[in-house]
Amino acid sequence: RAIRSETLLTAGNKYLNNLKKYALEQLKAENSHELVRTLEVLDLLDVGIMLAMCGENRKETRGNHRRVDYPFTNPLLANKFQTIRLEDGKPVLEFRQRVRKSE
Repeated sequence: RAIRSETLLTAGNKYLNNLKKYALEQLKAENSHELVRTLEVLDLLDVGIMLAMCGENRKETRGNHRRVDYPFTNPLLANKFQTIRLEDGKPVLEFRQRVRKSE
């Protein structure tokens, strides 16, 4: 299991952002097949960056998300989902209440 901390998540996020910058400078596609693969790489980098941001934002240990700097589960976040979205080109992280279907 991966054990996370603020330091590791921050370093990982910086590394992924540097890798994305390098990829944007260096990647090229000579045909439609290579273009699709290139776009997939950039998409995977974006997902990795978002995951690192969410991991850094969740300041607790819950399930497989284990933080050495936050070893306890926050009961205020029970039944809440963490969401991330872009708003004006900037990531917005929030916790939202879990919505249950009525039976």
